[in-house]
Amino acid sequence: MFFVPFIVAVIAVVSVRFQQLKAEEETERATHAAEEEAAKAARAAEETAEHERARRAAEEEVEIARRTTEEAADDAQRRQEEHEQAATEAEEALRGVEEARLATERQWFEGIRPECRPSEEDIVRMKAKYFYSPNFLHFAVVGSSGVGKSSFINAVRGLSNNHAIAARTGIVDCTPQVTRYPDPRPNSRIIWYDVPGAGTPDVPDWQYFNALGLYIFDCIIVLIDNRVLESDLAIIRACEQFSNVEVFIVRSKSDQHINNMSCDRMLPGFDPCDPDIDDETRRQFLQIKSEERMRFIDETRQNVQMNLESKNLSPRKVYIVCKDAMLAIWNNSRSPRAIDEAELLNDVRECMGVHLGSGS
Repeated sequence: MFFVPFIVAVIAVVSVRFQQLKAEEETERATHAAEEEAAKAARAAEETAEHERARRAAEEEVEIARRTTEEAADDAQRRQEEHEQAATEAEEALRGVEEARLATERQWFEGIRPECRPSEEDIVRMKAKYFYSPNFLHFAVVGSSGVGKSSFINAVRGLSNNHAIAARTGIVDCTPQVTRYPDPRPNSRIIWYDVPGAGTPDVPDWQYFNALGLYIFDCIIVLIDNRVLESDLAIIRACEQFSNVEVFIVRSKSDQHINNMSCDRMLPGFDPCDPDIDDETRRQFLQIKSEERMRFIDETRQNVQMNLESKNLSPRKVYIVCKDAMLAIWNNSRSPRAIDEAELLNDVRECMGVHLGSGS
């Protein structure tokens, strides 16, 4: 009897302990599940935070890229504006230079004195360049390209164009720079200078006088051909501004022009060099040539004076010459082609007397 209650008690104890163990196990499982849920929640929260950080970083990168793009665009726009401004300023500067050049050119041709005169340093430099000597008379022969300057210099030096020491001549301008030619005659005190033609690409009309330092010469011979050019008038205008420079206007190639004028009045095909011309035709040609000679002289003088007056320049004598007559007269001979060659020689000698205090 005593054993049964004991067994019941043991069973009860065991049952209670089993219930406790079961409750503890369930509690542990619940705690473990809660911990897992908490860990999952923490991981989810961390992932959410990481995603948020990634989103913010991406947004920041996008913003940085946007600002960089805008700054690059602004910089490019600024450089474009600066480039356009520089181009505009350069165009305005070039336009200003061109306007100044044209204004200077107009002033030369309209008789307005230039603002800039050569400095003492310029004069010394040019005199050294051209071997200027106060014991000699320095003649510069100037004019447009192809007017016959080299042939003229040869003639006044008493030389033919094919002489060994003659200035080079040709159809095109053969004088690329100012060339010095002493007069070969004994005791001569003249130095001749063959000057490049005005109006060439290397020597524009309006720069001709100062660029070549013509202000250092004692006398300047402006050689003209069929027309008096603006460059010729600009040189004469410049000469008037320098009291030390005397200017002569010389019309070259007179024999050629008179001959052409005379032939134009003859029958087509007429050749004055034809040895078979009959006496009547030859007399007719000589009569016409005499008439055309007078007409040429009158028209040349009138034309020169008209051009001088149009630029408010002082009236000047024009010497009408040809190289063959010049060569003869300056070699103390005579020529039927001569017009003003002897007078030019006399005036050159007078110029020498003024500048040097002696004759030729």
